[in-house]
Amino acid sequence: MNVLYFSSDLFVGVLATSAISLLENNRHMKNIHFYIVDDGISQENRDKLTEMLAKYEAEVTYIPAPDPSEIMGFPFESRYQMGHSYPRMCIGELLPESVERVLCLDSDTLVLGPLDELWNLDMEGNILAGVSDCMNLKAYRRQFRMEENHIYCNAGMYLVDLKKWREEKIFEAICNRIREQNGNVFFFEQTLMNWSCRGRIYRLEPKYNVYTLFFAFRYDNLLRWRKPTDFYTREEVEAGVRNPVIIHFTRNFYMLSRPWVQGCDHPLTDTYMHYKRMTPWPEMSEDTRSSKAKAKYRFWHKLPQGMLAGLANIAYNHIRPNMWWKNE
Repeated sequence: MNVLYFSSDLFVGVLATSAISLLENNRHMKNIHFYIVDDGISQENRDKLTEMLAKYEAEVTYIPAPDPSEIMGFPFESRYQMGHSYPRMCIGELLPESVERVLCLDSDTLVLGPLDELWNLDMEGNILAGVSDCMNLKAYRRQFRMEENHIYCNAGMYLVDLKKWREEKIFEAICNRIREQNGNVFFFEQTLMNWSCRGRIYRLEPKYNVYTLFFAFRYDNLLRWRKPTDFYTREEVEAGVRNPVIIHFTRNFYMLSRPWVQGCDHPLTDTYMHYKRMTPWPEMSEDTRSSKAKAKYRFWHKLPQGMLAGLANIAYNHIRPNMWWKNE
């Protein structure tokens, strides 16, 4: 199994927690090869990470993070104009030709179950497999350039058929659109990967990317807020929350969802810390939010969640789609 991560020195402990949870819960799988896009990981931390992975007999290859302007052929205003996870769009160029399938994971994930069923999935000729994000494709049609019947997946986990990715020249299509939009694309690589593979995406069960929204909001309120098109049923979402394979600790204004930070109220914080303590970076980080941010968080929780979801719907589906997007 080929697994792709990307990390800076700041997030190496987060990456290590995700990787060790994957290895602990997939000891039955042999020949796991990690490809880590290295965006400035120090030699000391890289050595610690390599030693940790070696205990599980996992292979690791470090790939220097490419300069986005050079690899994409566009003069970006800054290195991270397309976000910190831009290397995911370049997987066909960064990984060896011998790699024909890869599981792409964000560092802020936790693997709590076996992945062999996912890894051996018959993708039925599709290029990408993922879990639908809770998005209103109708409201964001101008930004996404996708139709309501298309699948728009959250980028925390993608299974990619790299052979088809290269054959269909997906990277070339992505670069063309970046140039067309002058480097300003709503939701960065998540939009570009979904758009470039539209009609060729396999939708997975929520259990393979259980993101924070599923924990923070009750199902009815989640629909009231996001108004998603062609979304999962209540039963499908609840099944994913009860028996998750991959947890994705996405940021959310209603929940302190970074489980490595003190005060996190995500219900799986203790589970996360169990694995983090197995890494060379066992400590929690301090909560560095400003007093204003903390006060705002307390205010949201004073409102009935249904009312808050209704207000958020106005901002998210009526105001935001009409704003001009500029990546900075």
